[in-house]
Amino acid sequence: MRALESERDFGAWLLDIGEKKSGSTIQLSFQCYPSIQDPIHQLYSDIDFSSVTPQELKDRAVLTVNNERSMEINNKVLEFMPGNETVYKAVDMIMSEDPQDQLTFPEEFLNSLTPIGLPPYELKLKIGCIIMLLRNLAPSKGLCNGTRLIITKLQQNIIQAKSIDGTETFHTPNPFDSMSD
Repeated sequence: MRALESERDFGAWLLDIGEKKSGSTIQLSFQCYPSIQDPIHQLYSDIDFSSVTPQELKDRAVLTVNNERSMEINNKVLEFMPGNETVYKAVDMIMSEDPQDQLTFPEEFLNSLTPIGLPPYELKLKIGCIIMLLRNLAPSKGLCNGTRLIITKLQQNIIQAKSIDGTETFHTPNPFDSMSD
């Protein structure tokens, strides 16, 4: 842990709360509550999405505890952004010769899963939105897990994006290409 010596007590207190050892309750002020209920309004209410630049969006982020909430927030923000939405869909199937497996794991069930580290079944994107890589594509070029890019062009098999600082343009594969073989 990289916390300063003076911050270790706070870190220990947070861990105790998480493990239900603290015995104390946490009271949130009324001012905090609306931002918890509507993080989109809290972070983006001052932005005019018809003229927003990616530089205005790069320092804003919402942390969530699960993929479902993250996708819900991403899709709401995407609704405010101008332009046409491109939807990428994964291809899911059971690789088994046993017909019972096909009944046990229907396509609808597979499409509802949101495992950590994998994109969702349906990924909606627009030109100008910021994406984050979930795997290392080309570490020598800086395309690593966690790298954020701004989408400049959306095609069927390729997503063109530029670095947040706008200095480099990259072509990344459709996130579902490797899954659709």
